[in-house]
Formats: sequence, C-alpha cells, structure tokens
Amino acid sequence: MKATIAVTALVMGALGATPAMAQRGPGLPPPEPIEHITGNVYKIFGGGGNTLVVVQKDGVVLVDTKMPGNGQAILDEVKKVTDKPIVTIINTHSHPDHIGSTDFIREKYPNVKVISSEATKDEIAKNPSYKPGVLPNVTYKDRLTVGTGEDRVELYSFGQAHTGGDTFVYFPASHVLFMGDVMAWNMAPFLPSGGASMLPTAEEKLIATVKGAKFVVEGHGYVDTWQDLVRITRFNRDLVSFAKAAYDRGDPPGAAVAELKKNPEYAPLLDTRIKDGLPYGNTPFARANMNVNVAYAEFAGETVGFGTANGAPLPATAKHKGSNPADTAPPAPGTPVAPRPPIPAGK
Repeated sequence: MKATIAVTALVMGALGATPAMAQRGPGLPPPEPIEHITGNVYKIFGGGGNTLVVVQKDGVVLVDTKMPGNGQAILDEVKKVTDKPIVTIINTHSHPDHIGSTDFIREKYPNVKVISSEATKDEIAKNPSYKPGVLPNVTYKDRLTVGTGEDRVELYSFGQAHTGGDTFVYFPASHVLFMGDVMAWNMAPFLPSGGASMLPTAEEKLIATVKGAKFVVEGHGYVDTWQDLVRITRFNRDLVSFAKAAYDRGDPPGAAVAELKKNPEYAPLLDTRIKDGLPYGNTPFARANMNVNVAYAEFAGETVGFGTANGAPLPATAKHKGSNPADTAPPAPGTPVAPRPPIPAGK
C-alpha cells in the first residue's frame, strides 16, 4: 500500500471545504465487499468511514454513509445480504466521510429516518458546503432508544469528544457497539476541534453506561473487543494526564509520549507502522504526539488549528516548549504496514 497523508476532503470538508473538495480524495480506497461481523450485523470498509449494516425485521439500519459518491456502492453491498429497504440512517458525527452519501440514500428511500445528536445537526447546519439532504430529521440530546426487543438500538452522546456531539450506537441483541471516530484505527483519534481533555471523559462515561458489548466497531478500520476500548480509554486519559504534567514542568510535548511508552500495554497504540487501508492520518505514534500537541495548546489557552491537530509541529511560545517535527512527520516511503486484524470472536 502506498500511504499518503492527504486528509483533503475527509476532514477539510467538515471544516469549511468547497463542494468540489467534498469528493472522494486522491488515494482514498473505494468501498470493499461487505463483511459479516455477527448475527445480522455487517460492515462495509473503505470510501470514507466504516458503514455498519444491521438487518432488522422491518428493514435495514445504516450507521454512517461514507464520502459523497458512495451511496450506490453502499446499496449494492447491502443487496448482497438482504432485499429489505433502508429504514434508518444514524450519522455518528458531522464529518463528510461519515455523512457524505446520506442524501443519495434518502432520495432512494424518502421515508428513511436520519438520526443524529442535536450538536451534530447544528454542526452540519452551520457548514454551507453540505447539501440539505444530509441534515437529520430526528435528533436527540443525550440518549435515544429506537425500536424494541431484538431490534432495539441505543444511542448515546456524552458531549465533546472527536467532535462536539459524537453518537455512540449500541445494538444490545448482537452486543455490537459502533464508536464513530472516537475510536478509529485503534489509535488516538483526530481532534480537529480540540477536546483533548474531554475525549477520555466521554469514553469513560460510555464504558460506565453500556453493558454487554462484545464487538466494538471503529469509525475507520476494524472490529475490536471491549478490552480494546477500555485500553484506549486509559491511554487517552494517561495522554492528557502526562501532557499536563510535562506542560507544568516546562518539558516539551515529546516527554508525555515518552511516559506513555513506559507502559507495555500501550505498545500497539504507539506503533510506528501504517495501518492497512489507511491512506491518511499517519501512524499511531505520530497521532499520539499530535494529540499531546493539541493538549498543550489547550492548556495554554491557544486556538487549536487544523494544522496542529493534523501534524504541524507545535511552535514554542512563552507558555510552552515546541514539539519535535519528526514526531508528527508524514511516514517515510517504505514505512511498514501493519496487517489487518481478524474480526474477534466476541467472547
């Protein structure tokens, strides 16, 4: 795989891109064939974020719809497992690689319910590059339950995390929890809006609330276990704690990552390899350093810009030392690629 670090349309669209930018970016792989996770639950990888497909009694629930231009590909993959109509779309957050084909699908299924948190709807509505068809027609503030019995779906939002109102989607009957981009590629998530200190708070509230989850599906990437979620939550909490301690000591940001590296449990979350299927976003090691840089900017009361969140070195100021540019640099040609993990057994 040839890696690129062109986030381009994927995140820039959420930050005010033009419609021309909100197309499938160079190097972004198309949707892959639908994968079975467990029971009536499937996943479609590629073309932006993961799309979760859940076949229920009266129709299909989709969670996230990738970049614009992928709607027909999503429907074609769904047809491989069922002829039932799409009845519900849940959009986990406001970024274009997760809501981009919602309007196409609702044109095919005009009666579909499109659900998001109130905060996500507000973020979508404020972005002039989005088409009206991506706006939800059902919103909730903190919690929402849709359906009953085997078709019960639980939605939770705990405030600022990866964005201002991420939705976590839990299907109790199949023990499947969909994380959106609060957990992506099993590494520290992208924080374009800051929120480094709020991210672990949202994750900790999620862990305290959801009971019985066995399959944890990332917003990008793979299917993890509950233990993986618990580990990355501890990692994100320690990242903020170590960053604050290093900041207060007057140490550079890399000192916080050095503390993280002392815990062997965190080795996979600080890997220097590229993730298979990830054409943007850098390595887990670089992403951890980026989030420490974001935390430093927050502690200093500085604006967290897109550049800082996506790998630009943190400049030295009167309030803190600068970061080492090598810690967040794009991966060099020939950087090894980590193999794709299998879908866990869910035990």
